[in-house]
Amino acid sequence: MNLLPNQKKTRELTDQQQQFLSILFENGGNVTAAALDAGYSRGSVAWLKNTLAEEIVERTKSLLATNALRAATRLVNTIDNPLPERGDELRFRAAESLLNRVGLAKQETINHNVQAIHGVVLLPPKNDDDEVVIDG
Repeated sequence: MNLLPNQKKTRELTDQQQQFLSILFENGGNVTAAALDAGYSRGSVAWLKNTLAEEIVERTKSLLATNALRAATRLVNTIDNPLPERGDELRFRAAESLLNRVGLAKQETINHNVQAIHGVVLLPPKNDDDEVVIDG
């Protein structure tokens, strides 16, 4: 349980930025076309990608999470189908990949059993007389 307040800052986006993000996800990720359709110039595409990178990532995560149910259903339907169909293996791998990305696939655990043997080195006390000064 996290008792700390949620410190995630939500940024206010302009109407034009909201429009860009909507068009970007409708057109399948063509950033240049989305920028131009939202009224930005071609020269501002790189700036726009950098400025809205966090929002793009958050919306992408939301899109993946939304489609996780479809991927899980596809996996179950592929397994339950008595007659394999053409393309089932590709669909199966795509669904598995999507579920991996949202954290719902098989969990891998790695056991690290490390035994470190270290000796302790005791050094004599440092004398201030032996101090070496290097002039640059």
